[in-house]
Amino acid sequence: MPTRSKETVTLPILLVGPTGTGKELFAHHIHERSGQPGPLVEVNCCALPRDMVESLLFGHRRGAFTGAIESTVGYVERSDGGTLFLDELESLAFEAQGKLLRVLETGDVERLGIGAKRHVDLRVVSAVQDDISGAVDGGRFRRDLFQRVAGVVIKLPPLSTRPEDVVPLAEHFAGLRGRLLEVGVARVLLDYPWPGNVRELRLAIERAGDLAGNRTLPAAVVAEAIELGVAGRHEAPELPSPSEDGRRKLLLTCEALGWDTRRITQQLRITRVTLYRRLRALGVSLREAKKYHVVSNSSETTGYNSHPSAGARELSR
Repeated sequence: MPTRSKETVTLPILLVGPTGTGKELFAHHIHERSGQPGPLVEVNCCALPRDMVESLLFGHRRGAFTGAIESTVGYVERSDGGTLFLDELESLAFEAQGKLLRVLETGDVERLGIGAKRHVDLRVVSAVQDDISGAVDGGRFRRDLFQRVAGVVIKLPPLSTRPEDVVPLAEHFAGLRGRLLEVGVARVLLDYPWPGNVRELRLAIERAGDLAGNRTLPAAVVAEAIELGVAGRHEAPELPSPSEDGRRKLLLTCEALGWDTRRITQQLRITRVTLYRRLRALGVSLREAKKYHVVSNSSETTGYNSHPSAGARELSR
């Protein structure tokens, strides 16, 4: 999957393509090739509760709003020195777009409830499913923000239109699990149209790895894995989307309990599996949430301009 040296460009990058075309994988590749020492922080804008967008993106101080029991570092600050990946950017609440634009223009971020600003050095990679010019013309997406994030536009077409990428991608996904593709697998892969794009290909290879009894993946096993995915796509029921109140309650409960899995599941009377699934649906990593959850006020008493990791006690997510 060539990037045509886009990883050497410091301009913001906008990835455009249908669901599953590999925008997340592309963002990871850009970050890895950039040589930036900081982390890649992924944000699913579609999963951000509308009334908590600013808190999650920019962070907040304890007491900044009802339910803000502890101070929290936002996604923007977490990506300092690294890459901020804004997936499904077209879904970002209009109210938060202006503040995000100011951060991208000035490099300064301000947590809710704190007057001082902190400068961050980050690279922005955004992703949208389709051309968002309609949303821009309709006033649902700020034109100035679009111009800001679209420094370099990379279009990712459906996988069915780029068959030359299918086998290399499959080999990559197999290699991530320590597997190899046997001779004959290429024909199986190229005979399937991949309507689910790169995401479907990745899941098929992972499924084949679970089915195979050895290190190599035979063509028959890969074919079976593809068929199982097709059957599951037709039979799986549509999961209901959580309500805004439900998302807010879940996130505030997690924050209030310090992202302690045992306490959260007891409080909400759910299993760990259910908790992980609900957080994953919101684009939240429990490990990362714990890491950046500030449980002391030292960052507020020692000076806001100090880095959170140096002035505040944090839990490992």
